[in-house]
Amino acid sequence: MTANEPSGELELTLRLPSTSVPLDRVVVATVELAAVASAARVSARLNLIEGDLQIDVTAAGGRTVRCAWPWPVDAAPRSVELAPGERLVAAVPLLATDTSQPLFPAPGRYELVARFSAGGGRELTSAPVPLTRTAAVDDGIATDLRDRDVLQSLLSGGVMGGAGEALDRLTQSPDAATVAFADVALERTDALAAAAGESAVALAVGAVLPPDATGPDPRRDAVLGSAARETRAALTGTPLSGS
Repeated sequence: MTANEPSGELELTLRLPSTSVPLDRVVVATVELAAVASAARVSARLNLIEGDLQIDVTAAGGRTVRCAWPWPVDAAPRSVELAPGERLVAAVPLLATDTSQPLFPAPGRYELVARFSAGGGRELTSAPVPLTRTAAVDDGIATDLRDRDVLQSLLSGGVMGGAGEALDRLTQSPDAATVAFADVALERTDALAAAAGESAVALAVGAVLPPDATGPDPRRDAVLGSAARETRAALTGTPLSGS
């Protein structure tokens, strides 16, 4: 499903893999920044780590929290030229708030909006996208995904605090994306390579290890060769043309 809102020369689009996801599964969103009818130079920092992108999540009761990176990064500006019809694609982890709290603390209906500072004073906003988080199938995994050490481990791509055992349990999930997040944190490059043909796995890797923001990484390389065209663009930060 997609939602977007034209904004002059540029269009920001937020997509989710499903309209309904149990709380024991990680959700990875896809964000696209497209040049609509004319060329445009835009920020290449289409990721949560560097601060140009954020996702606002509003619960049914009206409370809004910010999905952002818990650790500010003072990164140099980077830009890229998009030809008419070209777009940047990025995978985004919908895991935690900027204070490392669970982004979706309970089952219910949520509304998500992406915001991006495209450079030159252009502040873009996507149309809202609904997401229903349903009750967990595996309460144990859902509990692990609410743990602060686990959330920070999944976002940092490493084991933090006492998260090791919980991360091992996440690798037993039937959900490929959830397993991939744990494999990245546990540095199980061989496991990532074995599952590289699944787009959900490659997008999960790209969500935690966005190009340029994190530098070269063998875990990204493990899934890059098998990635589909759009997923490869998300893994490399390369502008994509066509639909």
